[in-house]
Amino acid sequence: MNDFTFLSPTRLIVGKEAENQTGKWIKEFGGTTVLVHHDSGFMKENGFVDKIINMLQEEGLKVVELGKVVPNPHLELVYEGIELCKKEGVDFLLAIGGGSVIDSTKAIAMGLPYQGDVWDFFIEKDGVPLDVPEKSTPLGVILTIAATGSESSNSCVITKADENLKRFCDNDINRAKFAIENPELTMSLPPFQTACGIIDIMSHSMERYFTPEKENDILTDYLCEGIFHTCMECGRILMDNPNNYEARANVMVASSLSHNGLTGMGRTGDWASHFIEHELSGEYQSVTHGAGLAVITPAWMKYVYKENLPLFIKWATRVMGVSYDYDKPERTVLEAIDRLELFFQSLGVSTKLNDVPGVENLDEEVMYKMAKRVRVVHEDGAVGWVKKLYVEDIVNIFKLAV
Repeated sequence: MNDFTFLSPTRLIVGKEAENQTGKWIKEFGGTTVLVHHDSGFMKENGFVDKIINMLQEEGLKVVELGKVVPNPHLELVYEGIELCKKEGVDFLLAIGGGSVIDSTKAIAMGLPYQGDVWDFFIEKDGVPLDVPEKSTPLGVILTIAATGSESSNSCVITKADENLKRFCDNDINRAKFAIENPELTMSLPPFQTACGIIDIMSHSMERYFTPEKENDILTDYLCEGIFHTCMECGRILMDNPNNYEARANVMVASSLSHNGLTGMGRTGDWASHFIEHELSGEYQSVTHGAGLAVITPAWMKYVYKENLPLFIKWATRVMGVSYDYDKPERTVLEAIDRLELFFQSLGVSTKLNDVPGVENLDEEVMYKMAKRVRVVHEDGAVGWVKKLYVEDIVNIFKLAV
């Protein structure tokens, strides 16, 4: 086990009608003037957002509303939100939605007390961010999509749409004060969104499970594997019965636990699949993050599994239920990857790039363009820790995913 520090300060409030406590928790953290941020979608159309706004106003809170968040949230709306909050004297932000809304809210919260350009937190020069946030406006979440885990993570991902750049800022200052999780709020999601969310949740723990270490912490192995089993079992249930409360609840909590740092304790996360997918959904901005991960993650596995074969065999046998092939151990892993792809497909999500909605005109030139933009983590220009990946490697992963 590597040395580590674990922090997860976000209070999770889980249960039926948990959203009725929203005003109480905003006041607990000193909020008086609240920005309610959302995507102007179903939760606005069905009256839920207005219900929350009315509830907050009845409790004496001033409310400012901003919708229009899109998948892969845009920097331009962040700028608009910052100016609105300054004008209205906002001192607390409430995200109603999933990862895109939460990340947009986090960026506004960081940008509100900052004197410079909030984008400085997301871009780097010579591998170092232009600036690091020192303070942020308090924020809370009413979660309506279980997927990214942004409700309890320190991560914030924003897209500069005019440059097709998708970049992240990981900093504990980003963490929400509370996340309200009523599983019933996710029952109206289309099956595709539910499926992409499940894939995203699994991916967050896969990034932490597959490491360069040859000896991994036993406890964290089982925590990750518990997330995998939960998502797969509940995913199958929800495809047949989307209103199953227990399955919805388990997936919702798994979302928060998979990305709050718990499943990465004492180990080196890889994160290459995420960084590569960020360029895919940055280039093709209508691509849902989970749909992108469904094609990138198995392709990445096929490309790197030999670097830590025992770990991949452990996953294959303990998670995917593959019998160990004593004659050719590699077959064990390849069979498990096939089963993973079949599971994703059973959720209605493609595992081939050419079949992903929104991906068009993908040729080698575009692959190289995306590969060259991938955020690197090593001084020699590589990404990933299980296997260091350079531009040619990333292009080869794209080709495996076609």
